[in-house]
Amino acid sequence: MSPLDHIAEQLKALHQERGWSQEDLAREFGVSFSTVNRRENGKAKPSRLAGNQIARLLKKMKLIPKAFSLQKMAA
Repeated sequence: MSPLDHIAEQLKALHQERGWSQEDLAREFGVSFSTVNRRENGKAKPSRLAGNQIARLLKKMKLIPKAFSLQKMAA
């Protein structure tokens, strides 16, 4: 599994665990619903910059281990 695939799984887990819709998650990340939907379903991969931003937010929410580097997430 690639690091970006891991991000997609984490995004999906985040909204499901918190009882959020994809729309709620999109608001939290400041992106559109379609962006969240495409990323969760593997139809779009985040750019390196977006991958870094997502990784930082996931770390802030303590959803990925600190040992998992941002560089690996965006590679």
